[in-house]
Amino acid sequence: MQVVFLNQFERVTGHADERAQVFIGELQGIWSVGWRTLQDAASEVQDLWYEGMSWEELLAAFRHGVAVKMKLGFRPLLDGMLEEVPFWERRQAMPQLLQCYADTQDAEEVVSTLRTWRRARAVEEKKSAYLIATNREVQLLAVYLPHSLDELGEIPGFGKVKTERYGGEIIELLQGMERRHTFPLSEWVPGSVTAEQLASWMFRQQEEKYSKKLAIVREKRSLLEGIRGGKTLVQLGDDLKCSRRALIERIERLDEEGYDVLPIVERELSELTEEEAQQFETAIGELGDQYLKPLLRKMYGDSVSADEAETKYAKLRMMRIRHRRSVVQAV
Repeated sequence: MQVVFLNQFERVTGHADERAQVFIGELQGIWSVGWRTLQDAASEVQDLWYEGMSWEELLAAFRHGVAVKMKLGFRPLLDGMLEEVPFWERRQAMPQLLQCYADTQDAEEVVSTLRTWRRARAVEEKKSAYLIATNREVQLLAVYLPHSLDELGEIPGFGKVKTERYGGEIIELLQGMERRHTFPLSEWVPGSVTAEQLASWMFRQQEEKYSKKLAIVREKRSLLEGIRGGKTLVQLGDDLKCSRRALIERIERLDEEGYDVLPIVERELSELTEEEAQQFETAIGELGDQYLKPLLRKMYGDSVSADEAETKYAKLRMMRIRHRRSVVQAV
């Protein structure tokens, strides 16, 4: 194996220093990435994070693996290389310190109250709850308990628009709750978060971030393998544990990224009549292919039931993929 990247890590424990290496290697087109412990002069592969031909999956596995090791206290010898101060020793921004402290506090009772308010607001405005306030913002509110609009302005995520829209309701909800700290938060939060707590929190965030990215990459590989292997939408949905709509949306993204998804498109449209195909081409010529609802009405009328609509939308998405691919090939 030819090593194309190598970096050494160290962790200081109560008994001795631990040393290890993270490596990326290549052999005859097969990429590998892993973690190797170092003991005296001997080197031994402790954990192989990925082995295969996908550079995208290798990078995702590499980043996730490094984040996990750094959360456990390992630090790389090479960090930034041109930076004088390692990133875990750099002065952190106030929003990070506020979130780190908030994540270490138990405020579940207040969080539950805020979520109930958020859910009601989301239903009233017919929008997703996270657009009212994200889970992180809810945790910050529950821990710091702002009692005025000025204090609410210190909470990350609550700028002018969100404060004007929801500030009054939030303050009314929290104003009667007892708190044991003061504002401004900048006067005491930085001194309440140790360097060790902050580093652990930061690397936990990185681990979660790259864990999600790695899951997405692996799911993409599984989906592509299923498409090439001749699986149907039903079989792929069972494999990936997702709804038909979510699955087709992922197939659309693969098509936009340039992957060949026509095999499953043709399988799912194998029973499409010539008349229906022609109706679709006529409708898309008049209305364009950006929005599906006008195409649904044009082809099937306004009397489509909810159950029928889901099936027909799936068919329209498949026809749109084939149409767009044919346009690209013609160009």
